[in-house]
Amino acid sequence: MEDRVSNNEVFIEKIFNASPEKVFSAWTDPGKLVKWFAPDGCTVYFKKLVIETGGRFHSCVTNPRFGDCWCIGEYKEIVPGRKIVFTMINADENGNPINPAEIGMDPDWPGQTLVTVTFAEENGKTKMQLRQTVSQELAKRTGAYPGWLQMLNNMQILLDQN
Repeated sequence: MEDRVSNNEVFIEKIFNASPEKVFSAWTDPGKLVKWFAPDGCTVYFKKLVIETGGRFHSCVTNPRFGDCWCIGEYKEIVPGRKIVFTMINADENGNPINPAEIGMDPDWPGQTLVTVTFAEENGKTKMQLRQTVSQELAKRTGAYPGWLQMLNNMQILLDQN
């Protein structure tokens, strides 16, 4: 597995006290995904969710302070228990791609990013690595990076309960 970190991407590594299969399931079971795939204080709703290679999603994260943030994407690669690759595209409620700046986001934020999540077993636990094709500095400035950290902490809580 490639561990090199680039300034041109978000990179997060987290160890979960659960098997790769359980961590992978948190990403691919719609009932589990809706419980953690939004930052603290927000909720996520999926208008469409087909989790398979070539499958698509249309989601909305509702933030009480900033309103709704719609997103569409496609699952480019799914390897059970090992890897998930998907696009994230800023969109409107009807699933049409939109320029992030038009909805008040940082004008430097790309309209589309690619997220790659890998899972590896280590001593009975799972090392999960998440990469997103956007500068980590920009992701920290816009709140996307702390949002990922909050969501992954929420996923840990969910895993601890099951």
